[in-house]
Amino acid sequence: MFRLVNANECIMTRLQEMSLAYHFAVEQEVGSSTCQFFGFNGTAGVWRIKAIEDAGGWKDRTTVEDMDLAVRASLKGWKFVFVGDLEVKNELPSTFKAYRYQQHRWSCGPANLFRKMTKEIIFCERVSFWKKLHVLYAFFFVRKIIAHWVTFFFYCVIIPISIMVPEVKLPKPIAIYIPATITILNSACTLR
Repeated sequence: MFRLVNANECIMTRLQEMSLAYHFAVEQEVGSSTCQFFGFNGTAGVWRIKAIEDAGGWKDRTTVEDMDLAVRASLKGWKFVFVGDLEVKNELPSTFKAYRYQQHRWSCGPANLFRKMTKEIIFCERVSFWKKLHVLYAFFFVRKIIAHWVTFFFYCVIIPISIMVPEVKLPKPIAIYIPATITILNSACTLR
């Protein structure tokens, strides 16, 4: 688990703290306990040298080289364990420019890796059909591509248009429940 040293710097870092707390407490731990696979985060990971070598080494073919290594190692049969009770210091982007750059990297990188590895995942003989389905559908397609597009489209297109163009009506349940659900899921893992 990260101990975010600048979480109280501004509202943007507080919101990121909630999102990352959800990511680690739910996505990482569940991925570790159910499929022995989760998207490795470059910060605070411990690897066996043999696993890195067996997976083909550290490659810079995408902007998410840490995730690339995790997917390739998983296809080689290596298991992953998430240890959530260890703390490692980390810092969040505290300016909009830095945050935008990070989010672009985190959304485009997995999509690029998905494109590059789809055939390799499908034709891998070492992993089961269910693990392939989990990696392709749940990990890449839903969490790394669809979730980012839905969030972007809702917050950056739908809501602004419904405010600026009077003819566009956003039903109140959608305007309330979608952001509320996202916020509750993210904030539930951030006790403070």
